[in-house]
Amino acid sequence: MTAIVDEIKCTGCGGCIYMCPVGVLELIDMKCRVHEGCIDCGICEDLCNWKAITVPDRKEKAAAS
Repeated sequence: MTAIVDEIKCTGCGGCIYMCPVGVLELIDMKCRVHEGCIDCGICEDLCNWKAITVPDRKEKAAAS
């Protein structure tokens, strides 16, 4: 699974783009898009001021630990 972007909440600020350690985020039509290769690190989720990004696998892994 990869990060999921809520397009309604996403403002297109681009802050997440620069923080992604594997460079899989891109702004297209002023909305964040997640490309193949997401490692579920959750940095984008933690940094999004608008809570527009979630990483479901990260939460499941944390609950299992």
